[in-house]
Amino acid sequence: MNYLVIYALVALFAALSGLNDGGNLLAVLASSRMLPVVVVIAEMSFGMCAAPFLVGTRVAQTIGAGILPISALSSPVVTAALVATLLTLVACYASRLPTSITLALVGAMGGVGVVMLGIHRVRWASVGTVAASLVVSVLIAGLVGYLVHLVARAFLGRVSARAGRAALWSEIATSACVCIGYGANDAEKTLGLLAITTGITQHRASFHVAPWMVGFSTAAFLAGLLAGGWRVARTIQGHVFRIRPIHAVMNEFATAAVVIAASSLGGPVSTTQALDSSLVGVGASAHARRVRWRVVRKMAGVWLMTMPLAFVVGCVTGQLFVWEGYR
Repeated sequence: MNYLVIYALVALFAALSGLNDGGNLLAVLASSRMLPVVVVIAEMSFGMCAAPFLVGTRVAQTIGAGILPISALSSPVVTAALVATLLTLVACYASRLPTSITLALVGAMGGVGVVMLGIHRVRWASVGTVAASLVVSVLIAGLVGYLVHLVARAFLGRVSARAGRAALWSEIATSACVCIGYGANDAEKTLGLLAITTGITQHRASFHVAPWMVGFSTAAFLAGLLAGGWRVARTIQGHVFRIRPIHAVMNEFATAAVVIAASSLGGPVSTTQALDSSLVGVGASAHARRVRWRVVRKMAGVWLMTMPLAFVVGCVTGQLFVWEGYR
């Protein structure tokens, strides 16, 4: 199978990440209206380029070598997993709410692995760990967002209005940390795919992330973001909770803390899910009645159905590849 096709599919995966995740990040990070859109995009670019060198590539290794054994991978298996992931993302994108790139990828890899490699070759413990880390990170992000806002409100109530306004400029730092967290976690899914694809093309059963992969991933992500990310941003902006600058700072601080901590441990999580969850926590702490709980329930439903849907799509896609004689 032509390896250029695989690289093209990886680029499309990164572009859809830019469309979905980038749009979600843009909606939240620019929602306080303190940061211009161009600054947010620049922070995303910096975070994706710098994070692998600052935090490491443990998440990329978890995705690239943790779900399916590298020694058993072939170009048809990787292609089928990518096709199944992309089909799942397109289906979820029709819901007009952000979904989980991680859940879609891991679910698709599991389904393809069962059909094309055998159920015993899928590392189910790793699949369960990814699913559990996503759920736990969402819960922790919500709790941290709630608590951080309580503490900040108590502290800021004791300082002058001028000092309080000056403190709001910390959003530049917190939003940059969120982007670094994204680059160290969500963006590394693409790095993991590039690493295993390159390993297959060079006929070596080893995992290595090269600097050019970081540039490739960032460029494809930005292409997707610029192509349609703003449409996603307009769709979801303010749908959970309309925030003021202080809410944005607390939301971003809580998200960055959770995602960077998970990245340093090699736990794949979803920065967009953590952002949304911590925003719910901040909103519940500030004005619980103003949180749009119906939207929150719908988003949670989309997240929960993503991995099972991706698994089924992966099984079907893998079977079609087998029928066509690909292994």
